[in-house]
Amino acid sequence: MNARTLLGYALGPIGGAAVGIVSLPLISWYYPAEDIGRTVLLQTVASLMLTLAGLGLDQSYVREYHAAADKAALLKAILSLPLLITLIVCGGLAWQRTAWPSEIILAISDGTLGLLCLMFLAGTVFSRYLLLILRMQDKAFAFSLGQLSPKVLILVLVLVYVAAGLPTGTFTLILAYVLAQAVTIVVLLWQTRRELKAAAAAPFSTQQLKESLRYGVPLALGGLAYWGFTSIDRFLLKELAGLSELGIYSMAVSFGAAALIVQNIFSVIWAPMVFRWVNENTHLDKIGGIAATMADLVAALICIVGIFSPLVTWVLPEKYAPVQFILLSSMLFPLLYTLTEVTGIGINVSRKTWLVTVFSLTALLVNAALLYVLAPALGAKGAAISTAVAFWVFSVLKSEASARLWLPLPRAGIYGTVSACLAVCLAYTYSGNSSNYYIFALLWLAALTALYRKHRAAIGSLAAKVKGRLKK
Repeated sequence: MNARTLLGYALGPIGGAAVGIVSLPLISWYYPAEDIGRTVLLQTVASLMLTLAGLGLDQSYVREYHAAADKAALLKAILSLPLLITLIVCGGLAWQRTAWPSEIILAISDGTLGLLCLMFLAGTVFSRYLLLILRMQDKAFAFSLGQLSPKVLILVLVLVYVAAGLPTGTFTLILAYVLAQAVTIVVLLWQTRRELKAAAAAPFSTQQLKESLRYGVPLALGGLAYWGFTSIDRFLLKELAGLSELGIYSMAVSFGAAALIVQNIFSVIWAPMVFRWVNENTHLDKIGGIAATMADLVAALICIVGIFSPLVTWVLPEKYAPVQFILLSSMLFPLLYTLTEVTGIGINVSRKTWLVTVFSLTALLVNAALLYVLAPALGAKGAAISTAVAFWVFSVLKSEASARLWLPLPRAGIYGTVSACLAVCLAYTYSGNSSNYYIFALLWLAALTALYRKHRAAIGSLAAKVKGRLKK
């Protein structure tokens, strides 16, 4: 993968983080925390819809694409069932009781809001597969713009609301999300029109669908369990501490999602690249070193964000002050997920994907138990601590299984680094305050210095390469 393609894939996550830095504070000043919590619940349910309707076929598309002789027929087999399920579910709910999705997701009985929720759920599934077409064709810039455009459009719409003096409530915020998604889908349809036309004309292969389901359904079951343990915090926090605490927690998670820059770039590139390595039986000796380096990168990012965490209090209203301390624990989810993309890839290569379901269910139980204990007393802080511990359990289980099934990894060093990160993040979330912040800051500076010394040669080499390219 050349530098231009890599830059293209980086555009979406980096641009999304930049837009988030502007949009999140803006929304927090004009919308109540309860509405922010509602939008997070809507996005969480949309993720569930994608898992249930997709049946893991999106992952099958990634797995089978390079080996497929007829890519149009593969797309038709992959796309048909998720779209059919989505239309039946959303259409059926709209026909029977339009307000029901709004009652369940937003805690507001409103038919119009319910219809908007259904449109958002259906759009999430459709846009996922359209983006996947661009991804597998290595159309990096188009793929990233498809990820970035909804975030930009939401920001633009909120600015229009504020400038025009329109009401800033649940309806206008949900409407902004739906309109942004609709515009993005129209653009994606135009970009993928040739592939969709070819797929429509291609023969439908029942055998291809069966083979794809055989690979994808276990992943979907694992994805469902994974969704449970990464989403239960939202629902239980809403029930145990209220929508206001959920709004504060969601704001911390949203800021922590800046770590998705690393996750999204790496996840998009990593799995297809490793499967190519496996097919060609090359570069497999590099995976252990990549895993160890990724663990150190996770530690470095946590240290950097921890040092600058007080900055969030400058841009958010006073009611969001706890976000400074919740932020680090919230970041562990995307960072550890990125790490397990490397350390856990052996499960996918060996096709033992049912293990992901077992590990996700284990982490779900850990998360639920901790939430019931911590959320009533600590609110958003308790939810952040619970989810961080649960994801640490998941990452260790997945990494260990992968190493035993496929390639051995330098697990002692990786586990030690990750456990140290967890301990510091939990301590900062639970007991951090403006008085002891400087103690944590000194600890993070010391860790950064040690990491720099460890990787000084690699950093110098990378800097020299970048400098050389800039001179050309």
